[in-house]
Amino acid sequence: MKLSDETLYNQYLRKHKRKQNRGYNSQDSERQKTYEAEFAMLRKVGNVEYNSIEQVQKVAKSIYKSKTWGKLWSESINDDVTAIFRSMPPVESKLRSTGRGTSGWTNGRSVTLDTKVGLNKYTLLHELTHCLGHMHHGRSFRQTLLKMVGTFLGAEHKKVLKQEFKKRKLAYGDAKKPMSFEQWKATKVKLEKMREKV
Repeated sequence: MKLSDETLYNQYLRKHKRKQNRGYNSQDSERQKTYEAEFAMLRKVGNVEYNSIEQVQKVAKSIYKSKTWGKLWSESINDDVTAIFRSMPPVESKLRSTGRGTSGWTNGRSVTLDTKVGLNKYTLLHELTHCLGHMHHGRSFRQTLLKMVGTFLGAEHKKVLKQEFKKRKLAYGDAKKPMSFEQWKATKVKLEKMREKV
């Protein structure tokens, strides 16, 4: 069965999106490099630490009331309408029972922070960025994270984080735009003619 041009174009759009935003699928190929950039930034400019989960929850509530959060959350609804149900993800804590682990994690609807190493502003911002529809560490995650960091940690943190992303060749700018349907169709016809000649 031959697929219609509209179906093939939609397939192209999905592939293009994944290509521009590595980590979009289950294989989060840029996660480790992103972590390395974050750790390097924090070594240079520090972090804001908290003594209790209640302090972190208070900070989260102030983030949810901000214009930056409102704008980013509204944008996330355009990509995923279920985001409407997670405008203010609850933040909880968990005491790690084993040795080394992650400082925080999220399922996209709530955030859990490790009581040993996760009660800090950067970990909160990182996990909340995932809750804005970026359940990976690709381009759109880093782009949104930089906005969060700039607003809630400051310009110096944002500047250093950008430098660390650049060092590791991690893109954080706008994704390359896909071809329009007309451009895609012209390219398809051109390729078909080339194949006929072979």
